[in-house]
Amino acid sequence: MHNILIFPGGTENGLEIYRSLQYAKNVNLYSVSSDVPNHAKFVYQNHFIIPDIYNEDCLTRLNEIIDQNDIKLIFPANSLVIDFLVENRDNINAKIFLTDNDIVRTVRSKKKTYLLFKEIIPTPKILNVSSIDEYPVFIKPDKLYGSQGARIIYSPNVLNSIELDLSDYVITEYLPGKEFTVDCFSTKKNGVLFASARERVRIRMGTSMRSARADHHIQKYSRKIAERIFSKLNIDGLWFFQLKYSKNNELKLLEIEPRVAGTMGYSRALGVNLPLIYLHYMKGKQIKIPKIASHSIILDRALQNRYITNLKYNTVYIDLDDTIIIKGKINLEIISYLYQCINNNIKIVLITKSLENDLYSFLAKMRIKDIFNKIICLNEDDSKSNYIKEADAIFIDDSFSQREEVNNKLGIAVFDPSMIDVLLKKCI
Repeated sequence: MHNILIFPGGTENGLEIYRSLQYAKNVNLYSVSSDVPNHAKFVYQNHFIIPDIYNEDCLTRLNEIIDQNDIKLIFPANSLVIDFLVENRDNINAKIFLTDNDIVRTVRSKKKTYLLFKEIIPTPKILNVSSIDEYPVFIKPDKLYGSQGARIIYSPNVLNSIELDLSDYVITEYLPGKEFTVDCFSTKKNGVLFASARERVRIRMGTSMRSARADHHIQKYSRKIAERIFSKLNIDGLWFFQLKYSKNNELKLLEIEPRVAGTMGYSRALGVNLPLIYLHYMKGKQIKIPKIASHSIILDRALQNRYITNLKYNTVYIDLDDTIIIKGKINLEIISYLYQCINNNIKIVLITKSLENDLYSFLAKMRIKDIFNKIICLNEDDSKSNYIKEADAIFIDDSFSQREEVNNKLGIAVFDPSMIDVLLKKCI
C-alpha cells in the first residue's frame, strides 16, 4: 500500500488531489493541516492536526505522523507549505511530490520568474513607483499565490495611499484580457509530455469557478510556451502556468507553479489524471499520457455542503414512493446513501404503502430489490411507527405527517429526501 499524506488536505488543491487518488488501487490517503477550520475533517478518514508551518514544533510533529502511519509520500497542496517543505526537505521522513528545490525557489518569486523568461516569453512589464507612466497598474505579493493581496491600482493617489511595504510586491502593467491555465507534466528525461490549456472563464477568490477548453490556437501556443519554460527549468513532475492577454492582445506569462492546481480536475475530466500519473512516476513506473478526450467539457463550481453529526444508528427505515423513486426515476443521492449503509453494515428496511400491484417485480425492474434487509408493505391506514422496533433507528420519508408521527411516538431522528446530504459521507 502507498500511504500518501496530503498537506494541507482541506484546500481546493488538496481536495483535487484527494479526488484524483481516492479510488487508486493500493493507495491510502491521509490529511494534515494546522488547527484552523477547514474542510479536511469532512472528507478524510485520517486527518491530523499539527502546529502551523511557522511553529518550530511543526517539523517534529509532521515526522511523528509520517512514522506512526508509515507515510511514504507527501503531496503538497499549498504554496506556503511548499516553501516549508523545500526548506526542510532533507529532514522530512518521506519523499515529496515536488521538483528540485532550486526550481521551486525560482518560480515562487514572480520577479525572478519574469526576469528569467523576459527574453524568451512575453512577460508583464515590471514597474516601480517612479517609472509608472500609465494607469491602471497591477500589484501583487511577490511570493503569495492565487489572488491574495492582489489589486488593481487606478491612480497614483491610490498607490501612494497604500500602507504596504512595496518591496515585497511586484508592480506590473495591468493585463485586462482573457486568462488561461495550462496544466503540464514533464520529466527531465523526456521533456514536456503534456500541456493542455483551459480558459478561466469565471474567477472568484483566485479560483477558476468556470473553465472551458481553450481553442486550437491557444493550445498550440501554450505547448510552445511550456517547452520554453522546460528548457530553462527542467521541471520534473506536474506543474502549471498561467497566461493572460494584455491590452495589445498579447498573451503574457502570469506565474508558474510546481504543484496541483485547484482546477486540475478539468484535465482529469478529459482523461488525464495528473496526480495519479505523478504517483506512478514517483514509484518508478513507466508512464504514458492518455489521449485527451475529443468531446467538449465545461467545468463549473458551486458551493457544496458537508456535515458532521453525532447521530448514531444501526438501522434505516426508508419509504419508496417520492423518496427512493421520484417521478418514476431512482433518486441517485439516496441510492448512494443506501450503498454507504451497506458498506457500513447498517440494516436497511423498506417500509412502504406503495400502490404497485406487484411490488417485488417493480423493485426488480428498478434493480433495487436486493439492497434491502427487509421489506414491509403496509395498508394506507397503517402507522409506520408501529413497525419500527429498534431504538437506534432513523426514518426517511417524504411525508411530513408520517415523519411527525414517527418522531412524536418514537423520538428517533427523521429525514426527508432533501436532508440526505446530512447523512452522506465523502470517504468510502
